Amino acid sequence: MREVQQERAIATRQHIIESAAAVFDAAGFAGASLGRIIEQAGTTRGALHFHFPAKEALANAVLNEHNSRMSAVVEEVIRSDGSALEKIVVISKTTARMIDKDVLVRAGTRLLMELTYTGDLPVAYRMWIDACENMVSKAIEDGDIVPTISPETVAYLVISSLAGIQMVSSVLSGRSDLDQRVDEMWEVLLLGLVPADRRWKVAGLLSSVPRT
Repeated sequence: MREVQQERAIATRQHIIESAAAVFDAAGFAGASLGRIIEQAGTTRGALHFHFPAKEALANAVLNEHNSRMSAVVEEVIRSDGSALEKIVVISKTTARMIDKDVLVRAGTRLLMELTYTGDLPVAYRMWIDACENMVSKAIEDGDIVPTISPETVAYLVISSLAGIQMVSSVLSGRSDLDQRVDEMWEVLLLGLVPADRRWKVAGLLSSVPRT
């Protein structure tokens, strides 16, 4: 009986997190009221406060889920076959697709932009930058990226560009052109990053994650 209650509590907590994500996605942190989240979840104020004492705790739970899902993407791609350069492109395109399709990832992405951090900084950007930096270093070793550029600089540029592109695409087209804009980002970046004798790889890289 106790196990059943624990499973129910876990399921309820996850449902509240997903409902809060839908509201944060639509209204942002400032615009998301607990009343609206309760209505979205179809629960009671008491049930919500049992799991989350305040809206900030809910936002942190959404961010933790966002980070977990993004970490899983990075780890899966790193373990997959393919060159380091291809993996950088695949991670960015897969991330863009998840932002478009997964409301929890989308809400976490919005919260990353909106929240003010007075303690520990969010791990998502640092994780992406560190993973990208490692793969850029490997791509330089492979001869797929020119050796005159800093891996840290490339990683910061890629992640910052992706964050900006998804935000602008959200405002201007509801992310309907996000795949296209990420491809265009890579068309420009790869021309500067890839040695001239390796540029035959570029077309293949841009089609490595087919659009849906």
